[in-house]
Amino acid sequence: MPEEEINRYNETELIAGSIIMLGIDGVCFIIDWTGVGLAIAPIIQAGGTGALTMWAWRKGDTQALKMGRQVAKYASNALPLLPTLTLMFLIEAYMHNHPEKFAAAEKLAGATTKPKPTIAK
Repeated sequence: MPEEEINRYNETELIAGSIIMLGIDGVCFIIDWTGVGLAIAPIIQAGGTGALTMWAWRKGDTQALKMGRQVAKYASNALPLLPTLTLMFLIEAYMHNHPEKFAAAEKLAGATTKPKPTIAK
């Protein structure tokens, strides 16, 4: 995607998203300290992760819907006492705003996952 066509996250969205996600992380941090964190906090964080994914998708980031990214994001919700949603949001926004830095890695990952054609003898 050419750089001028990217619907980038602007400063306001970065600040608002960080504050919202840090608020959700704060609630989950308090829940984790009560001892029932692994029963409740991942469910709350899964909602935040879904919202992050939909937000990135609405910004035009089709890579945000890839299975590998989804697994990594939802698996990180099981980590207690960490601001995982805030970190996920900032990483996702950085990857979306700077696609040229990650194009080679995505091309390499795509090349390794495609099946090799077999030649019939």
